[in-house]
Amino acid sequence: MLVRDRMTPNPITIRPNSDPMAAQMLLRYSNFRRLPVVDERGQVVGIVTDSDVDLFLATAPSPSIQQRQHRVAQMMTTPVITVSPGYPLEEAAQLMLRHKIGGVPVVEVDRLVGIITRDDILAQLVEALGGDTSSLRLTVQLPDRPGQLALVTTKIAELNCNIASVISARTGDRLNFTMRLQGAECEACVRAIRLLDEIDVIHVWARPASDEETDLR
Repeated sequence: MLVRDRMTPNPITIRPNSDPMAAQMLLRYSNFRRLPVVDERGQVVGIVTDSDVDLFLATAPSPSIQQRQHRVAQMMTTPVITVSPGYPLEEAAQLMLRHKIGGVPVVEVDRLVGIITRDDILAQLVEALGGDTSSLRLTVQLPDRPGQLALVTTKIAELNCNIASVISARTGDRLNFTMRLQGAECEACVRAIRLLDEIDVIHVWARPASDEETDLR
């Protein structure tokens, strides 16, 4: 999954010479948390967040006669961390974590084409894990050896189940695989996988039609 698949294209922007009050109004009534700041050529020169604007307006002195108004340039963050549309989504997430930021402008050939945020990436994670479906969520732990996952997927296929998504994590010298199964008869899947040597079913969860959470571990 790439940034272009989850970014908001053509985001609302503001100029560096704009009044901070204009930025505040745009953020408040557009329900955004950040605005890219672009120059007359459409190049990103900064970024402002709702907290930047609120803090600035609460603490900035009244503008002088010579400087009739404050400007967005006085409160924007610069230089700006950006990514390209072809940047892997997980790399964009790592970039945000490393720099403790909630979103980054997306730039192509020096021009702003979108913005990607933590909420966008979180939505993709929920979708990838099948969190918006009523499928069976099954986590198995197995040795970190070639062919072990294939044993699990073969058993699932034998029960005419489909693996909608899968994600892995390491626990010591073993691997945890969390899978979303569609068309799965829960007890049959769990029984079949538990018959496999050195493979443990460590968690089973299903959302029934009533949307009440059911833990089947």
